[in-house]
Amino acid sequence: DAVFGESTFTGAAALVLPGGMPGATNLFAHKGLQNVLEEAAKSDTVVAAICAAPMVLGRLGLLRGKRATCYPGFEHELEGAQYTGEPVECDGNIVTGRGPGAAMKFAFMLASILCGPDKTQALKKAMLVE
Repeated sequence: DAVFGESTFTGAAALVLPGGMPGATNLFAHKGLQNVLEEAAKSDTVVAAICAAPMVLGRLGLLRGKRATCYPGFEHELEGAQYTGEPVECDGNIVTGRGPGAAMKFAFMLASILCGPDKTQALKKAMLVE
């Protein structure tokens, strides 16, 4: 655990926003986090959000022209995105997940991007995931 102001995000491989309410609303209200997300989205840094949290990316305009998914009922928050309703979407460096039921697929997508498909397949095998 770390306080935002005492953290550095330079060189981060990924920024991942957890879902839930009112957490997603609180994440969006944090101006420092908004700046970090906007900078990360412009770079090769993976920016990911699951459940209600894709609304943060949508409100910031980071989903414009991208395929995205979110918890049902938050579709209107994905400004400019092509909402798919799929469990997980990856478009460029943006990854979105639909909700708690998609958490494992979301995690494996991130693992594949960050560690490669071979390591991800080995992890799935070790976890007995088909």
